[in-house]
Amino acid sequence: MPEPGKMASVINCLLILTLLASCSAKTSAEDMDKETQNISSWVATANMVGDAWIRDVVPNKYAEQTLKKAQQELQKEKEKIDEIKLSKDVSEDDKSILLAEVLKLGNKTEEISRAVAQKNRSAVRQKLIELAAEKRSLNKLRKVAGQTNE
Repeated sequence: MPEPGKMASVINCLLILTLLASCSAKTSAEDMDKETQNISSWVATANMVGDAWIRDVVPNKYAEQTLKKAQQELQKEKEKIDEIKLSKDVSEDDKSILLAEVLKLGNKTEEISRAVAQKNRSAVRQKLIELAAEKRSLNKLRKVAGQTNE
């Protein structure tokens, strides 16, 4: 029989390994929800910057750089979603629909950035309305999937 001190160490190691395994065992739905929250955050950033630019509260360069960064981050989120391994809680259709929505949001953000570069306030205003509609679609997808942390 092993010594009591060694047995306690072995038990502690097993408990730590079990805890680590349970903490890192995220489901596909949890991964997708995390990425969707990140996407919502970047869309909100694009919206705030576009709105501030229309009101002439932020300089052109700042708006252009922030919108470009938001578009890049949306692309990164799309890539992360694409890499999520499917499981019983997420279907290929769910993933495809979300990927298509992220693509639309990224494209709208890029269009807003171009309109800012052209100093076209009416185009930015229109694109912000379209971006808001796409974000509502994203929120509906989250509610349908039961991902309502927002």
